[in-house]
Amino acid sequence: MKSSSVLKGVVLAMMPLVFLFQGCKGPEGPQGPPGETTVLNLEGFAADIKCGKCHTADQDTTYFVAGRAYEWSQSKHAVGGDLERNGSGCAGCHTTEGFVQRMNAGSFSAVTNQFHPSPPGCFACHSPHARGDFSLRIKTPVVIKSNITGVSDATFDYGKGNLCVQCHQTRDMSPKMNASAPGDSIAITTSRWYSHYGVQGQMLMGEGGFKFPGYTYTGNSYHTTSTTVKQEGCPTCHMAEMSYPPNTGTGKGGGHTMNIKFEGEGGTAGSVLAGCLQSGCHASITSPDYKGVQTAVKANLDTLYGLLVAKGWIDNNPTSANYGLVNLVNGRRVIKPAVKAGAVYNYFFVEHDLSEGVHNTKYAIELLRSSIAELRKP
Repeated sequence: MKSSSVLKGVVLAMMPLVFLFQGCKGPEGPQGPPGETTVLNLEGFAADIKCGKCHTADQDTTYFVAGRAYEWSQSKHAVGGDLERNGSGCAGCHTTEGFVQRMNAGSFSAVTNQFHPSPPGCFACHSPHARGDFSLRIKTPVVIKSNITGVSDATFDYGKGNLCVQCHQTRDMSPKMNASAPGDSIAITTSRWYSHYGVQGQMLMGEGGFKFPGYTYTGNSYHTTSTTVKQEGCPTCHMAEMSYPPNTGTGKGGGHTMNIKFEGEGGTAGSVLAGCLQSGCHASITSPDYKGVQTAVKANLDTLYGLLVAKGWIDNNPTSANYGLVNLVNGRRVIKPAVKAGAVYNYFFVEHDLSEGVHNTKYAIELLRSSIAELRKP
């Protein structure tokens, strides 16, 4: 009891000293300069962000990073996105740094040259450090400019796919096709006379192709109007998750690889079909070449290509730098009547979509067949 009383007395005696040394809290000092803005923290950090929530090798959480990063490393974004195209006109899609700048500034013109660029990766689609989560950077509808005079711009609105179509859309081309007044001739002055390789957004929604006067175009395939696809967009199929077994492509296809086709165990070819089999979609499907869709589109592409080569409009010389592109003579290719150039336009539009008709079967086949019919006219 005596020792306890002594200890209590010592504590009470020291309390005034504690307050004396601590003093009163003074006013806060001026705010310091902003932190560095490297690619990693380009947009700063969210308050109270906890690194271990995502960066952990011990627990597979909802936001487990390592597995998704490995999947991404096998994607075309990582290895086939033409990273060297990092000037102001291209960096807005071909580099992470440029894409972030473009999304923040709202235009390509704001993007500067990227001397040490990184391919479109995690921080292009997400801003996890600034937001504290992996929500998509942007999901607002995308207005895609028309490359056909007389045809209005189109608005792409497919949920999460709106982020994808910030880049997977057409770029400006000159001269433009003219649907309402084709004219007597069209003079093409670039071998790369096409709407770019990113036509997937327009193909899915059934816009962007050239419709020849006098032909009947009956519409689009089910993918264009499917409630499931409209709500989720491109990730519906390209980022579908697979389980093992029976799928041997877990981690090789779908997910953040975004690949539909992949090389599975033992080098066997496989396809991601999990998205196709979800409720409201296909009851059964064993290949992306559903009912011979891809076979038919490839056959029509080959036929159209042959007709274009026969007319001398497409360069078919494998040793030429312009092999497979518009065949120019003295820097020009004049096509008469101008409406027939629509066949060249449609060939590149369907071929560059890369899905071989899967995105919009009916639309792709009708564009090809009308182009073939137009070229076969006397």
